[in-house]
Amino acid sequence: MLFRAIAFFCFGLLTCSAAPVWEPKEKETVVLLGDTFFERDYNYGLIETALTIATAGKQIRFRNLGWSGDTPRCESRSYFGPPAEGFGRLRKQLAEIKPTTVIACYGGVDAFQGEAGITPFLKSYSTLLAMIRETPGVTVILVTPPAASNDVPRWPSLKGHLALREMYAIAITDFGKEQQLPVADLFSMMKNESWKTINGVTLTEEDYQKVAPLVAKALGLEIQPKKLAQPSLKETIIAKNRLFFQRWRPQNEIYLFGSRKHEQGKNGAEIPTFDPLIAEKETLIFGTFPSSR
Repeated sequence: MLFRAIAFFCFGLLTCSAAPVWEPKEKETVVLLGDTFFERDYNYGLIETALTIATAGKQIRFRNLGWSGDTPRCESRSYFGPPAEGFGRLRKQLAEIKPTTVIACYGGVDAFQGEAGITPFLKSYSTLLAMIRETPGVTVILVTPPAASNDVPRWPSLKGHLALREMYAIAITDFGKEQQLPVADLFSMMKNESWKTINGVTLTEEDYQKVAPLVAKALGLEIQPKKLAQPSLKETIIAKNRLFFQRWRPQNEIYLFGSRKHEQGKNGAEIPTFDPLIAEKETLIFGTFPSSR
């Protein structure tokens, strides 16, 4: 009995002393980088709302650089060019934003390649991380991909896909250790839950309401789900993100900065005018909470 009591006490000390995955600092600039999982939150603002509430008073600026269907190779970001073009675009954007923390969530797309895709996935992820680390003093956090729906009768083509995502989640966890990076294991928190989804993999607003506090928890932050019921805060975050979306992914970019900028390139000068509008929304967001100082 004495041995069991001592063992339990020691385990409790270890559990209590475990550092959170992310320790947010005052006035950080945090980039959410990844695929559809982050990008679709533009529509709902729930993940960012959860992180804003969980870091209340620290006045953290979030920049969502999620891109549907993206991989560490930046294929989706390349528009009509090769992946290298998308990679270069992301490098330029990170240089402009100068994030202090990048929270990266990849693996959801590559999981469709199965076990054979793990080695090339991790190789490309390593290359991406090397580029991210070009930002002075940046902290990088890896997030395992969200779980897919296990509703096989509704989505028969995804039979076995949950197991593939778990395989990639394990690979990312091991990869994080090799890279000496913290890993937020979102997959483990989601895998035993039921997810409605749009198509078996893309989450609905109802799903995001459930997953947002899990993202915070995976990062080592605490938040009560009921605290997410702050419609004015969420709507302000959504409005801010729409402005930022137009800032970094403007319509007709090929005319503004691309191969046809000789036609309308002069209008590219208007893009930075979004910055003060974004700042106004962030002032409202920060005003929701008193400073932690």
